[in-house]
Amino acid sequence: MAPEQAAAMRLGGGTAPPPRSMWMGTLKRWLVGSSLVAAVLTFSPAFVYLATPLVVTSPLKPADAIVILGGGVEKDGRPTRGTLDRTLYGVSLYKQGLAKSLILSTGLAKYFNEARLMSEIVLSEGVPEQALILEERSRNTHENLEYVEQILADRHWRTAIVVSSPYHMRRIALVSLRCCSGTTLLYAPVHPEGLYQYQSLLHRLRQARAVYREYVGIGWYWMRGYL
Repeated sequence: MAPEQAAAMRLGGGTAPPPRSMWMGTLKRWLVGSSLVAAVLTFSPAFVYLATPLVVTSPLKPADAIVILGGGVEKDGRPTRGTLDRTLYGVSLYKQGLAKSLILSTGLAKYFNEARLMSEIVLSEGVPEQALILEERSRNTHENLEYVEQILADRHWRTAIVVSSPYHMRRIALVSLRCCSGTTLLYAPVHPEGLYQYQSLLHRLRQARAVYREYVGIGWYWMRGYL
């Protein structure tokens, strides 16, 4: 018997707890098993059933504003694919006449100011500067909606179209139940059909990472009391 086990028995008067190596072994087996299950689901038809509940889509109609949530910036200052897709889709909705104002919501500024970067893209697409409102304080989805709700309330606006990636929409909808009780939100995911298409191994791995991360995010938000 290991000295630490014997000491534990003398102090506690009972069975010694399992050694640390046993717990580490159990954890490793659990991680390996979970990874294998995730890999099987990722490349099977079951992936569609995992992804589908995350997508929330609303019939679109004119609103007071279109809200575009940031999706990240690369270290070299380029927008990520998610940020670019969201921004351009929001601009297309604006050009369809669905709102007269665009709210760009992100406080990300680790490498570059994401809101300013998004505004440059929007302006390059011909949207007038007076149509833009930058929300530059938010650090996560909860704060996105919290600060956007303040902007809408200050202007006595009651409706908004929210643009983000398809896998992100369920968390947005859940958070909005608490953060945006005074506003009617319409959900406009970017190319939701693309979430189910298999284009390449790398594309599917990126899809899977986004989907699994979103489920973890929803669980974390529930634990934090954001939902």
